[in-house]
Formats: sequence, C-alpha cells, structure tokens
Amino acid sequence: MKIFVCGSVSSRIKPEYLCGIKEIAKDIVAHNDGIISVGAKTGSIGEMYNAIIDGDGFVDVIVPAPYADEAEGMIANSLTKVDTLFMLQQIALRNTDITIILPGGNGTLAELYMITDSINSKFDTDKVVIFNINGFYNNLKQMNDFMLEAGTLRKDQYKYFTWCNTAEEVINELNKTRDNLFKLGK
Repeated sequence: MKIFVCGSVSSRIKPEYLCGIKEIAKDIVAHNDGIISVGAKTGSIGEMYNAIIDGDGFVDVIVPAPYADEAEGMIANSLTKVDTLFMLQQIALRNTDITIILPGGNGTLAELYMITDSINSKFDTDKVVIFNINGFYNNLKQMNDFMLEAGTLRKDQYKYFTWCNTAEEVINELNKTRDNLFKLGK
C-alpha cells in the first residue's frame, strides 16, 4: 500500500505535535507499505521520513523546484522534482491508496482541501486520515463543522475526513484500508 503523507516541514514544530508519528511509521514499515511525501528531514514530515528510513522502509520523495535544495542528500526509492505543489499532489494522489494529514501549517491545509476536492471528483483515494494529536486540529474540525452547518461545505466532501486523536486510531484506519485493498485484490 502507498500512503501520501502531508504535514509540516518546520523545525520549530512543538514536540507534543510529533507524538505517535514514529509508531505510525513503524506500522507502515512492518506492513511493507511505503510513503510519498515532500522532501524534508524536519517537521512532522521529517519525523515520519526519518522513522521510515531508520526502519529500512520505502519513501518516494516529490519536491517542488523552489524547495529542491531541502531534499538534497535524502535517502529515497525515488526523487521527483516538480514545478509546483499542485503537481506534487496530483502525482501523489494518483499513486496512493490513503492520505495521512500530520500536524502542519498553511501548505498542509492547502493540501487537505485540494485533496478533498480531488477525492470528490473521483481523482484519487477515498480516505483522508487527519492526525489530530494533542488536539492540533480541534479548531479546524470546529470550522469544518461550522462550514457544513452553514452550507458552504458539502456533506459529500466532509465524509472523506477521518479524525484520529491517537496513533492507534491512525493505525486502525491503515488496517481498514489494507483489508479493503485485499478484498479488492489489490
């Protein structure tokens, strides 16, 4: 199974928002799954990347040209340079089965909503797992609930979000996706 992982690349992210990421990475490696992510050794993305590389797992890095220097020297099964973040998302979404949203900033939020629109148009995977560790995304969940109630977010868009507060919940969602893929013969 391939997993698109989105999140922060900031080295300033608080440690309480990195909890559980290594546990998720160990599960990914144990199941011989791989990730596709932007190239970074820092932030929540870096926490996932480093744990998977340390476990001899599979990482495909896709990096927008303006950030290509950040991916220099990274160990990866493949390194693809693209012109824009949008191009990164399109390649990743075509080649993954599930998306995990780790704690992140504006770029992560942009990815989340672009992914939601892509799912709605049947472009990619049909599950987005939002890792709400230590309540990182509580305010976003409130805003989404408000937008749904206000009629500006369609229910069919929102149904693809799976909110997980612990690493165990994320791992359970990964297992559900693995089971579904097995049933489909993939």
